[in-house]
Amino acid sequence: MNNGFNEFLKEKRAWYKTIGSIYCPILNTKIVFNSKGFYHLRYDSFGKMRSIKEQSYKLGLLLLVIPVIKNAKKIHEYKKEQYSKPLGKYFEIWELRETVGKQNTTISVVLRRIGDGNITFLSVWKKRERNKKTIE
Repeated sequence: MNNGFNEFLKEKRAWYKTIGSIYCPILNTKIVFNSKGFYHLRYDSFGKMRSIKEQSYKLGLLLLVIPVIKNAKKIHEYKKEQYSKPLGKYFEIWELRETVGKQNTTISVVLRRIGDGNITFLSVWKKRERNKKTIE
C-alpha cells in the first residue's frame, strides 16, 4: 500500500509544481502555490506528519483548489494580521469556500500571506455533511 501512496504522492507533487500561480478574482491578486502549501498537506502546523489517509484525502482534493480560487463569490472567513512567534512575522488568513466539481462538493481553500509577501495556498478540505454521525 505504501508503494501505491508514494506513486500517488509523486504524481500530485509533479502536478502541484506546474501550477505556479492562479489569479483569484475575489482577492484581485495571484495566489502562489509554493512548497510550503504542499508541505502543509503532508504535515500539520506542528510539523507532525499527517496519516497517509489524511494526506491522501488532502492531496486528492488538490484538483478542486483551482476552481475554488477562480470561482469563489465571497471570502468565507478572514483572519486579520496575527503575530506568529515561529515565523517571526505577522500573517493573515483567508478561507474561500465554493461548490465545485462533478459531484457539487463544497470545498474550503485556505490562503495565507506572511508579512507583506504573496498570498499563498495553504490548505484544502471538504465540507462535511451535517447529517453524518460524528464521534466525540
